[in-house]
Amino acid sequence: MSRLVLIACFLCGCRTNILAEHMPPPANIFKAPERGCSVNDFPAATDVPEGSTNLGWVQVPKEASDEETYVKLREAICEKGGNGLSQLHWVNETTKDAPFVFALEANAWQLPDEAVGR
Repeated sequence: MSRLVLIACFLCGCRTNILAEHMPPPANIFKAPERGCSVNDFPAATDVPEGSTNLGWVQVPKEASDEETYVKLREAICEKGGNGLSQLHWVNETTKDAPFVFALEANAWQLPDEAVGR
């Protein structure tokens, strides 16, 4: 009987509980300075959360710097009512002299409230 109690105490006392919880990394959130609108950046359309609404392509002309162009694109997405973008890329024009970049384009998305923490 004492062996049974000893084995039961050993099995209950030496048990380790490990909770297997996976927390996804936070989305890349950028706040446009003038409007305060947050836009989540996703590499591809397949990475956008389920239930998101596609708002179509948004294109802005190249500004003096890449960062200014990026801010203008995010502001344009906010004006369409979006809070996400995917497939960000530069649009090039090829001439007889050389190719040059003239615009920045991305696919705009309206994410569901639970995906952005509202």
